Amino acid sequence: MRKTLFSICALALSFTASAQIVDTPKGKLIDNMYRSSESWVKKGWIGTEPGVYEGLVSKIVEGEDGCLYVYNPLSGLDSKSWLKLDKVSDGKYKAALPQVFHKDTSGGDDDEDSGNSERIFTLNRMSIKDNNQYEVVAANKNYMEYTWDGSTLKMLGVGSKNEILGMVDNSNTWDNHYGDWSVTIQTFDNKLVTPPASAVKKQYSLTCKGETSPRIIEAAVDGNDIYLKGISKSAKLANAWVKLTTDGNKAVLLTNQYLGKAIKADFLKYSNDPSEYHAFAAAFNDATTIAEKLEFSINTTNGVLTNDKVLRIMMGKSSESNIPKEDLEVLENLVLTPFQQKAAKPETPKLHYCSAVESYDYSTTTITLAFYVRNVDVDGNYLDPDKMYYNVYLGDSTEPFKFTKAQFFYIEKDMIDIPFNYQDKKNEDIKVVDDQRILHFYDPSIKKISVVMVYEEDGKKYSSEPMTTEVVYAGIENATINDNTTEKYYSVDGYRLQHLQKGLNIVKSSNGTTKKIFVK
Repeated sequence: MRKTLFSICALALSFTASAQIVDTPKGKLIDNMYRSSESWVKKGWIGTEPGVYEGLVSKIVEGEDGCLYVYNPLSGLDSKSWLKLDKVSDGKYKAALPQVFHKDTSGGDDDEDSGNSERIFTLNRMSIKDNNQYEVVAANKNYMEYTWDGSTLKMLGVGSKNEILGMVDNSNTWDNHYGDWSVTIQTFDNKLVTPPASAVKKQYSLTCKGETSPRIIEAAVDGNDIYLKGISKSAKLANAWVKLTTDGNKAVLLTNQYLGKAIKADFLKYSNDPSEYHAFAAAFNDATTIAEKLEFSINTTNGVLTNDKVLRIMMGKSSESNIPKEDLEVLENLVLTPFQQKAAKPETPKLHYCSAVESYDYSTTTITLAFYVRNVDVDGNYLDPDKMYYNVYLGDSTEPFKFTKAQFFYIEKDMIDIPFNYQDKKNEDIKVVDDQRILHFYDPSIKKISVVMVYEEDGKKYSSEPMTTEVVYAGIENATINDNTTEKYYSVDGYRLQHLQKGLNIVKSSNGTTKKIFVK
């Protein structure tokens, strides 16, 4: 029944709404524009709140037919379609609505199979009703007016969230994740910062609050100007430059320096916003107060630059109306130290914990060693992580432990020297989580473990003091263990496992039996 109703609604829409425009219309394309809007904005995965979309990358076509066409016309939705605006008079345009502009396959079916059915979405002028719900206005009022002067497009006649440009599906239901009541799209002339070819190349080590290990960034110096490349850790913006200008023992970085285009997933592990934005380096006095600039103090003896404010990598230009509610990347208390590579003794690792647990049937003991490492020497100076590794020593052995493929299934080869940032193929037994390293061992006779960091350059090794810990076996020594039966673990697709994992496991015992175990 539900699928039938959808089909009927879709048929009705086909008589009242123009077809979806997905191909770029013929005419003059104005690309790389800057869009700002007041809108219903996604909050988390399912919620929404009034807010702004600032810095969305947009484009417009001045059509050969005299019409204007706006790409991705609803803020925050990557519909990959165009909204058609009919010319009314010089500088004035009108979008006759509804217009089909988006489709998906999230429509379900209550009466038949629960397979996906197509939903067709149209853009409409909508008026607010009870509980912040909207309905499409009367047919003779279903349009949006715009002005266009060749460089700036503005949506008119709305101004508050009482009326919006919104979208409804083919059951005429408003999708409450989206809705605009103020939209401005304008040509964008911000240029990427570029140092002159004659600038002198150098490097700085960068440290800031929240980054436990320093990192190296490229620099170029031209007179009183210092250009920095790579202040953002995002690979997307790795080649973007910012500019500081020195004056005596001060250096100033102006706010809203353009870094290029990016999406939020370039910074966040998870993001439900696939839209492309213009990204900027923005100055803040603190978490909620914008600034016009960051002023660095310069140590005239060693050339170190320090700042006690906040530099944010953010989408769109910072302003009183665009103070981010989510941190993409924050560099607080930024310190820049002139860098020259120097071999030295690494800092000693710091222990987090070392403990042992038994499997459900006491057939396997898993020892977990967790510790923290930094690519610095004992004085806190940067060391190249690509020249660093660590060795593990078990008990009182003076020979480093060898991790073998026979025992550690996810490593690529037998290993003694573990590279600083190495993790195995599943990030399972040799694991990296930011500056933490987590190792697993499966030998219940292990009572003590040591880790030594090594920095190697020009064939010479510099070793840290060892970090040594006892293995905590609380509650294990007295457990009854079946020494006569051994087990091997497999995933449902036959992949050998080191130990039981969440979900369904296949367990094969040495006595010939096979069983399935589900771990929550």
